[in-house]
Amino acid sequence: MCRMLGIKNFIYPKHKHIVEKFFPFAENGKVPPNSSKGHLDGWGIGWYKNGQAENYRSGKSVVEEKEKFWNVIKTISETKILIIHFRKSAWENTNSEIHSHPFKDTKSQIIFAHNGTIFDYKNLLKYITKDLKFCLDSEVYFNLILEYYNRKNNLKEAFLDAVKIIERNSNYTSLTCIFSEGKNLYCFRKFTKLPRYYTLYTAKIKNTQVVASEPLNKQLSWKLLPQSKLEVF
Repeated sequence: MCRMLGIKNFIYPKHKHIVEKFFPFAENGKVPPNSSKGHLDGWGIGWYKNGQAENYRSGKSVVEEKEKFWNVIKTISETKILIIHFRKSAWENTNSEIHSHPFKDTKSQIIFAHNGTIFDYKNLLKYITKDLKFCLDSEVYFNLILEYYNRKNNLKEAFLDAVKIIERNSNYTSLTCIFSEGKNLYCFRKFTKLPRYYTLYTAKIKNTQVVASEPLNKQLSWKLLPQSKLEVF
């Protein structure tokens, strides 16, 4: 359960205001019914530098680490793809850097962030050759995508294959996610409940594509992603 932001062709001076509009969602973003306020169980930022996937993650509240968050954003300065994730954990006592999103894979250069819970994610481990003893549901989701990507070298096909495997083997609230291989921004919305929470909206500012869990302002024309459609920008 999380809030996510993806920006294609990010330039700090031009797009700082987009991140500023997103930041309050850590405290005031929508939450599922009967849930505590806030997405404060960790945070992370993913980006690309010279074609290489980079990320910074923390298991602490992004509100408490606001200065550190903005230092990372400012240092990035410019990137083809920027992905930000504020975590609200479905699993008790799991606030840590290793469980914070977005995840990265240095071999494929894929960065991945997820919003949702896969309850019986251990059913998926038999499809993954990598040892994932200490991983939670979102990491397993990511590694399932990587498993198929290593076989096909086609990210779109690998992702859709992974989704099919999850649907056959697991119960989940949402498989909604944002990911990239460094060139394109991939956005996917799929849920089994709470359609007003598991959302992804897209908008365009000149040559910059923005994807967010909630609309960031009223000045842009926001489009809600439909169920089960993979958008590629």
